[in-house]
Amino acid sequence: MSSGTQLTDAAQRVLTRFRPPAWLVEGALLALAGSDQAMRLGTRTAEPGTLAVALLALLSLPWRRRWPVPVLLLTLPALAAGGMWLASMIALVRVALETSEATAALCGLCVAGGVLLDRAFFGSPFPDTPDWLRVEVYAALAGAGPVVLGRLMRSRRRIAEQLVELARSRDRERVAERTAVAARERAALAREMHDVVGHEMSLIAVRAAALASSSSDPAVRKEADLIRELSVRALDEVRHTVGVLRRPRADDAAPSARRLADITALVGRSGLVARTVVVPGERVRWPAAVELAAYRTVQEALTNVLRHGDSGRPVEVRVESVDDDTCLVVEVRSGRAAGTGEPAGGHGLAGLRERARLLGGDLAAGPVPGGYLVRAAFPAPGETLVGTPGR
Repeated sequence: MSSGTQLTDAAQRVLTRFRPPAWLVEGALLALAGSDQAMRLGTRTAEPGTLAVALLALLSLPWRRRWPVPVLLLTLPALAAGGMWLASMIALVRVALETSEATAALCGLCVAGGVLLDRAFFGSPFPDTPDWLRVEVYAALAGAGPVVLGRLMRSRRRIAEQLVELARSRDRERVAERTAVAARERAALAREMHDVVGHEMSLIAVRAAALASSSSDPAVRKEADLIRELSVRALDEVRHTVGVLRRPRADDAAPSARRLADITALVGRSGLVARTVVVPGERVRWPAAVELAAYRTVQEALTNVLRHGDSGRPVEVRVESVDDDTCLVVEVRSGRAAGTGEPAGGHGLAGLRERARLLGGDLAAGPVPGGYLVRAAFPAPGETLVGTPGR
C-alpha cells in the first residue's frame, strides 16, 4: 500500500472514529441538559420565569452548529437564573470549536460569570460548598473546561484535514512524476524513430528515385516511382507520429492528424477497386482522436486486403454517423473468400481493437458471406454544430 493511501486511510479513521449518528448525539445532549434542570427543580421552587428560560435554552441547543454564539447567549439566562449549567457548557463547546480563541475565551468568562450569579442570588447547588473559593473553582471549571474541550476537537479536525490534504498532495506528485516519466519515454521513442526509421525510409526513397531515372524499362520505372511515392508517404507518417510523441500529452492530437476527409484519398492511393462512402454527419464535428482511429482502421483493413486478399476483387469502405450522431461506424468489406479467417499474426487488428477500446468503442473482424468484414464503432459524441447545414 502506498504512503498516500495510508495517509488517506489514517485521515478517514481520525474523522470517523467514535462518531455516532447525529440524531443520537443530539438526543443524548438534550436529555442531559434536561435532566440537569430537572435536578435543579427538585431543590428549588418551580417559577414560570425559570421554566421559560430553561425551555428556551433547550429549544435553542439544536441550532448551536449554525449559530454557536447566539445560542450560547440564549442559554445564559437559564444558567444565571435557573442554575442550568449543562446547556451553557454544551453550547460553549461548540463556540470553542467554531470560533476564534478570543471569542471562546470571552464566552467562557460569560459562563463563569453566570455560575457566580447563580450562586449569589439562588445559593449554591452543592450543599458541601460553604465558601466562595470553592464556588469560584466550580465557575472556572464550568467556563474553562468546555473551551479546552472545544479547542482540542478543533485541533483534531484540523489535523485530519491536513492529513487528507497531504495525501492528495502526494497523489498529485505521483501523477506528475508518472507524466514526466511518460514524456521522457515518448521523447526517447520519438528520437529513435526519427533516427532509425526515418533514415531508412529516406534511403529507400532516394534509391527508388535513382532506379527510376537510370532504368530504361518502363515497368521498372513505374514500380520504382511507386516505391518512392510509398516511402515518401511513409516518411510523412513517421514524422507525424514523431510529432505526436513529442507533444506534452500523448492524447493531444497534432494539427496534422488524419481526418475523415482523408479517407477517400487513402482508398484512392491503395490501387484497389473500391467503393467509398463517407457520411460523417451534417451537424457534428467528431473528436480528432475518433477521426484518427477511423482513418487507421481503414488503412489497416486495406493493408490486409493487399497482403492476404484478392486485390482484384472490389472493396467497400463505409464510414457513417449513426444513432443521432452519437456513434461513428467504420466498415471495410473485402472480397476475400469466406473461411479464410483473420490474417496471420493479427497484430495490426489487435492494435486497432485496443485503440477502439480506449475510445469506448469496439472492433470486430471476421469472415462474412461473400468476403471479409472489418467493423469498428466509436460511440464518442461529437460536437454539435448549431446553425450549420453541413460540414
